[in-house]
Amino acid sequence: MKHNLFFLLLLSCCATLISCEGLLDNYFERKEEENYVSTYQGVYKGFYNGDEAGSLTIEIAKNGAATISRTNASFTETADYSGKVWDDGSLQSVVFQSGFRLYGNLHQLSGTWQYNSWSGTWTLKKQ
Repeated sequence: MKHNLFFLLLLSCCATLISCEGLLDNYFERKEEENYVSTYQGVYKGFYNGDEAGSLTIEIAKNGAATISRTNASFTETADYSGKVWDDGSLQSVVFQSGFRLYGNLHQLSGTWQYNSWSGTWTLKKQ
């Protein structure tokens, strides 16, 4: 009986320690995310050209989230980029509601775009 009680107590202590370790890991991961500052934080402006031409604005938040706007002679379209800019500056595929796709890298300040059968390039400067 004493052995069973001791074993149960030991098992409870181990479970508590493992649970506390998980909580601490989650806490420190959250703190890292809160303190993260993207290397690419700021506003970038430039142009896209090719089969269509217009201007681009990319705003990178502290956490790396992006808001991207494109404007041409007839309209303005904005996309909230749900991914993040990677530490090397690369963007995952950015797709606007219209189907306009933006590919590229903020480190190089350039990339390509596609819209239906149209395509071209884009360049930016950090403001």
